[in-house]
Amino acid sequence: MVANSRHNVRYLTRGYYYHFHTYSDRMGLSRYIAFVGIPRNRVEDSFFIGRKEEREPFRGAKVWIPHFVESIRGVQPSVNALIERILQLGLEKGSIAIEFPYFPTDGFQLLASRLPWVTWVDATPLLNELRTIKRPEEQRTIREAYSKVAQCIIRTFRQCREGISTLEIEEVLRKEMAQEGVSFLFALICAGPGFSRAPSPLIPWKRGEILHIDAGGEIGDYVADICRMGSLGPPSSQAVALHTACLEVQNGVRALIRPGVPCGELVSAGNRLASRYEFSSYARFVIHGIGMVPYEPPECTPESRRPLEAGMVLSIETDFLYPGVGHVKIEDAVLVTEDGSEGLGDAGREFQVI
Repeated sequence: MVANSRHNVRYLTRGYYYHFHTYSDRMGLSRYIAFVGIPRNRVEDSFFIGRKEEREPFRGAKVWIPHFVESIRGVQPSVNALIERILQLGLEKGSIAIEFPYFPTDGFQLLASRLPWVTWVDATPLLNELRTIKRPEEQRTIREAYSKVAQCIIRTFRQCREGISTLEIEEVLRKEMAQEGVSFLFALICAGPGFSRAPSPLIPWKRGEILHIDAGGEIGDYVADICRMGSLGPPSSQAVALHTACLEVQNGVRALIRPGVPCGELVSAGNRLASRYEFSSYARFVIHGIGMVPYEPPECTPESRRPLEAGMVLSIETDFLYPGVGHVKIEDAVLVTEDGSEGLGDAGREFQVI
């Protein structure tokens, strides 16, 4: 198996990624690409292919992988180094799994031309499954990321004033995350009765209106995704009813989470709970796995019979897009534990009244 996506390289190395390319892999006419190769039943032959400049950082990180293979920058030089390693290991007529969604086309063309007898298989399902159950150290990182993102959202609400634009709100949130050591990923911000969530200098937050901040940040490539609600001045009775409904749906589903419960039952319960209000025609309910990738296993659809297991992390979302009020939403995350679940980043679920 060969992995090259940033998240799977970091996962398989237990945290290592070349710091020079933490925020960008663009380089000259190509890009930086690292490879982790693990031959089946031959762990001692596992290898890492990276730029020659990263040999010392790799050693300093005490990565478990025994062999470091130097390359120069660019996809094709790195792929050539990968090919040579495959030939050295005598695997040029075997089955090799690579990450189809993340492998550059020019690199795969080179692989296929120089290794014509290899059977190429998609490694994505296997790697997704490896990441599904979070180890204790992963749980600690995810817990920290969710706690910090929740606090950043709360502090962002408290810094808002009448007339602030949704783009300015995003900038406040960026700074808060930077101060907490969280890498900013996105902010979906919706102010007032409209439904646009793209931060804009043309959309102000006005007195009497609601606002939601749906934000993503990461620590060590582990993603935290949370949505919280605020109101500039007391919220309307309708806004309160919608927000209360969000919490009721979220809490009802969370109460069902424990090992052994089929994922589909959670989806059905969420849809059932969201359908009991007079404004239920405006509801949306979603639940999905999250970790290094949003929407990773377990897949949660009404048909899914896959049982929950301790160590899974779920993101739960309830929305009401109500005309005249706006987009009311709460998004939480829970860790499945041995006897139930643990809320992650639960701060600020109440209306943040400014």
